[in-house]
Amino acid sequence: ALVDAKSRLVQAKANLFERNFGDSARELAEAVDVLEASVKGAKADDASKTLRELTTSLREIRLEIAMGKSVPMRKLDEIQHRMDLLLNK
Repeated sequence: ALVDAKSRLVQAKANLFERNFGDSARELAEAVDVLEASVKGAKADDASKTLRELTTSLREIRLEIAMGKSVPMRKLDEIQHRMDLLLNK
């Protein structure tokens, strides 16, 4: 699930770079859905807590993009870095 979410995040970043805000918001929504599904019913441990935090961050950024607000690429880079750290554990 984390690999799929990261893939969607990378695609969202590419869409954002190309100024395809609607496509970027859709990819982020899909990433949120994937992460939510992965932690649904999971026991409360550090990994699921981190995934929930990532989900919240992605949801907030998706909302900003959908509202037409400017989102710094570094925010998405930070989330991608956190995903990479989880994947490398």
